[in-house]
Amino acid sequence: MKRRLSCLFILFFGFSYHAAYSRNAKDSAAGILYSLSEAYQKGKLSEKVYLDTVYTSMRTFLSENILFTHKELLKMLDLYRRVAWKDKKNEAHKRVYYGIMSNQAQMADRDGEMLYYAEKIEKLERETKNRQSLTALSIIVLYYEGQGADGKIKALYEREKAYLKSIPANIDKEKLDENDLVQAAMVLEQSTRALYELNDTLSGKEAEGILEKIAAITKAKYKDQLDVTTRITVSQILSFYRRAVALNNPGLMLEAFRSLDALLAGKNTPGYMKPYLQVTLADIKTAYYIHYTNIDSASFYLDRYATMINGNQNLYHAFVLKKYKARLLYTEGKYKESGNTYETAMNILDSSRSILVKDIDDMMYARAETEEQQLLLAEAAARNRQAEKRLFIAGAVIALLLITGAFMIQYTRRRQKNKLMTFKLNMARNIHDETNPALLYAKALIKASRSDGDRDAANAELESHISHTMALIRSLSHDLKSDKQYVLHDLVSTTEQTLEKLSKGGDFTANVQTSIDKKRFISHYQFSNLVSILNECITNTIKHASFEKINITFANSGNKLTVTYYDNGKGWETQRTGTGIGIRNMEERIRQINGDWQLDNNYPNGYRINISCLLR
Repeated sequence: MKRRLSCLFILFFGFSYHAAYSRNAKDSAAGILYSLSEAYQKGKLSEKVYLDTVYTSMRTFLSENILFTHKELLKMLDLYRRVAWKDKKNEAHKRVYYGIMSNQAQMADRDGEMLYYAEKIEKLERETKNRQSLTALSIIVLYYEGQGADGKIKALYEREKAYLKSIPANIDKEKLDENDLVQAAMVLEQSTRALYELNDTLSGKEAEGILEKIAAITKAKYKDQLDVTTRITVSQILSFYRRAVALNNPGLMLEAFRSLDALLAGKNTPGYMKPYLQVTLADIKTAYYIHYTNIDSASFYLDRYATMINGNQNLYHAFVLKKYKARLLYTEGKYKESGNTYETAMNILDSSRSILVKDIDDMMYARAETEEQQLLLAEAAARNRQAEKRLFIAGAVIALLLITGAFMIQYTRRRQKNKLMTFKLNMARNIHDETNPALLYAKALIKASRSDGDRDAANAELESHISHTMALIRSLSHDLKSDKQYVLHDLVSTTEQTLEKLSKGGDFTANVQTSIDKKRFISHYQFSNLVSILNECITNTIKHASFEKINITFANSGNKLTVTYYDNGKGWETQRTGTGIGIRNMEERIRQINGDWQLDNNYPNGYRINISCLLR
């Protein structure tokens, strides 16, 4: 872990080394995240505000050196992850999630875990942007820097150089956002450092030149985003400082110090970046004053550096502190003490680079993958449970519908059965009411024929009555056998159709008015007789009256039906009896349905017939 300056300036956030790393601080940070999740679930925060606030909070926690284990992060950020993945078209929040996980792993020296999420980011950006992920590149560069693998950083720069060179000209075409530019600046800063330390000054200047072009474009395009412009400016200054060190030019080094001091004191510099600038300045000024044997200044900045990293668990910072102390002791002439301190520093470095490092990294990678897979499996199980619940509800609804359907079928059948029973009872009553009086009358006629001298007349009337009774029984039988059950509406409709056919020539107009229960049952016997009576009325009007209009009114009150027939013809002269065959036929039929009638002759202004009967 050679020069992990950029380790302090993580992918998305800066952090403060003077913050106390305590259990209380960690618990408080977790409490804040859970409170945000609760507020979002209760609808107090919009989706965007929730995601942005969690992002800002995690940046603040990292700036205060508050680190969580991978399992703790998976649990705390579970809701954030689900919300970020809800919008399939928005990949930005997914990248932020992976960035948070990677940053925490990096600062806790969980490099395998860090690389796992770097691969996630790389895959995500390859799929959505069809290009190399700058965020993944910066994570890999930081990993190499932590391992002291400057040669690998140089090889990575050479491999990606063409793409890095194309960034300034293709920012719009490649759809690079401000975060991409920050990550590109970080890759170039680390590449510049490694190249200068490997004495490849030409390539170092080339990388620094690409960084300057990106910085110029960023300051023009994102001038109002101080967070972005400041971070890229810091990368520029540190690259400039690396060149000054490579050239062993103290003047250029002091110029870099002044630029960083100005940023630290600047009002526009984001607050979370100032702790990073403080520790960076303490680090490089300590090295500068030791190199140029300014013991007082070196001691001052070394003490500041020690205070700032107090409580930090990163082994690299412990190594740097011991290394500076060893060099300062050597400068002061305390050679034995310097040697012992340097040996301690190397032991720390060796312990951080033990032969088990790769195995540990591999295990951490596998653990991170396993733990995330467990999370994904848990989410899939939850979705399956939800699907099973929906399936159960759907099954219950279907069962309820089937039960309801069966009940409705039974109810309909029962209703139809009751209706049929009611109809049969009515028909039985009709048979009793219609035929019983007729048969009683027939019996009376037979009795009278035995005692009456005029047997021929009695027999004739008996024959007529028996014929009427037979017709009545046939009609009742028709009601029982036929699918057609007549109602009052049928009587009105039949009458209207008759009038419509007869009035097609335009010789008269017809008006039918109703005030009836259209669904009221009427027996076939009454229906056929009333149709014949009305037809007879209409025929008489057409044959014998000079008229222009026919009015017929149907009304019922309960089971009593009233039919009023009227025409505006001349009627008949009062001296005439008005007992023609037509009138006698109507009278006979009205009597057969046990009805009453009233004939009003209003000669020469027409006539009116009122017919009433009880419906069976």
